[in-house]
Amino acid sequence: MIEFDERNAVFTLEHYRMVCRLIEGRYPNYNSVIPQNNPHKITVDLAQLLGALRRVSIFSNQASSLIKLRVQENLVVISAQDIDFSTSAEESQVCQYAGSPMSIGFKSTFLIDILNNISASEVVVELADPSRAGVIIPVEQAENEDLLMLLMPMMLND
Repeated sequence: MIEFDERNAVFTLEHYRMVCRLIEGRYPNYNSVIPQNNPHKITVDLAQLLGALRRVSIFSNQASSLIKLRVQENLVVISAQDIDFSTSAEESQVCQYAGSPMSIGFKSTFLIDILNNISASEVVVELADPSRAGVIIPVEQAENEDLLMLLMPMMLND
């Protein structure tokens, strides 16, 4: 059973009772941090992208897990390097993209976690510029579902 009053929410189960204090004040406007007009839209096969990310991320620096996505016409190049161990990897994936070339860095573990939780066969990665959050949206979504994932970029040393 769930009960509410002006200060608390109470959840009562057979052997447990949990009282939660309600947050006072206004809820943050999370919509303001989601980039709206992203000129760079990349549509890519989810399984192929995930496979490439897993293979390339092995060669990223263990501390940062930084991977670089370089997009150009109908191609995304995924690369990583670990200067400490003199290792690097690069893999190209076909995508749908018609904008100007750009590069952006992400923490590979976060990007892989996001993509692992999407059930669609293709995703759209929307980017504004290398310093603004990337928006990841499944191409196919279940009815009554509006899934959008946000990932902050990492700075590249190019």
